[in-house]
Amino acid sequence: CGLKCGLVMCREEMEQHLKRHCGMVRETCRLGCGVELTRNELRIHVKENCVQRKIRCEHCSISVRFCDKPKHLKECPRVIVPCELCRVETRREDMTKHLSNDCIEKEIECPFVKYKCMTRIKRKDMDKHLEEKET
Repeated sequence: CGLKCGLVMCREEMEQHLKRHCGMVRETCRLGCGVELTRNELRIHVKENCVQRKIRCEHCSISVRFCDKPKHLKECPRVIVPCELCRVETRREDMTKHLSNDCIEKEIECPFVKYKCMTRIKRKDMDKHLEEKET
């Protein structure tokens, strides 16, 4: 082969070899990143280095392009994030539930609002508030 792949063949086989098999032929990445490498290099490139290659999100397992990973991680429902109020870490998809039911720093209304108590107080201070109401 004239491209120094090491194979020796007759002229009739050369065209087919160059079209389909020769690892030294230069081609553009089929994933669309624009990189031009030899076929041998492209085999590794598309599996390990191409920014357009598909990868699995380690949190939710969906398939994303490598170049889109940072954007996906900012939206991924399974990523662990800290609560902005109490800093407890929970999955992004569970944050609404955390804020509604568990966050100790979240302001909530007194359960006695139906009895005209209009107090809004942090969840962690509610027991003290209720004890004061009893006295």
